[in-house]
Amino acid sequence: MNHSVVVGGTKGLGKVVVKKLLARGDLVSILARNSYSDLFSENAHSFPADITQKEELLSSLQSIVEKFSKVNYLVFLQRYRGDKDDWEGEFHTSLTATRHIIDFFIPHFQEVGDKAIVMVSSVFAKYVGKGQPPSYHVMKAGLDQLMRYYAVNLGEQGIRSNGITPFTFLKEESKHFYLNNEPLHNLYKKIIPLQRMGTTEDSADVIEFLCSPKAGYLTGQNIVVDGGLSLVWPETLARSLAKL
Repeated sequence: MNHSVVVGGTKGLGKVVVKKLLARGDLVSILARNSYSDLFSENAHSFPADITQKEELLSSLQSIVEKFSKVNYLVFLQRYRGDKDDWEGEFHTSLTATRHIIDFFIPHFQEVGDKAIVMVSSVFAKYVGKGQPPSYHVMKAGLDQLMRYYAVNLGEQGIRSNGITPFTFLKEESKHFYLNNEPLHNLYKKIIPLQRMGTTEDSADVIEFLCSPKAGYLTGQNIVVDGGLSLVWPETLARSLAKL
């Protein structure tokens, strides 16, 4: 049985990822701020921790190892949701905690079998857009480079490291906003080459793939899950929207 550790797996994309991993038979350890027991599965185990607090984080990680020993997959979906300084918060949540968790688990990966790390990034790691502060842009860009760093430096141990970059997608907590806003929903369908908004399942399927032997020769890559939108030249998009 594979053992997957999911950081930030209690809602949104993280919750769907956890369900998919459980459905295929994984043992899943969920690391999040609060204890989580809504999955009603004997293979899902919650380990609450404030991951920005190093000692508290390491204590929870030690509990995972003591309870289940070795791991196969690490999936990172966390982001800063606090109300304090967003730069410090995002730095410690997205980058420092990710580094601490990976470095802790390096000696605790399975000796044989498939092993991988997956980090969920953002389009704001490459592009600049409204709605997110500088901290989010910069830390997601840093996360992409951290992913590549571990791909190179953990390769000799057979540990792969990849990322995904989703575009705006329909998730349980927000899909009613888009579905009830017909002009906005229609706009997304118009500008996305596949002519539909993405879903949590679209991104979760890619994460599940990266956490499997089917991606066994894939490392250091960031897969964009956006229905082809990032391929459209901005001028072409602007002309289309302006009907020129």
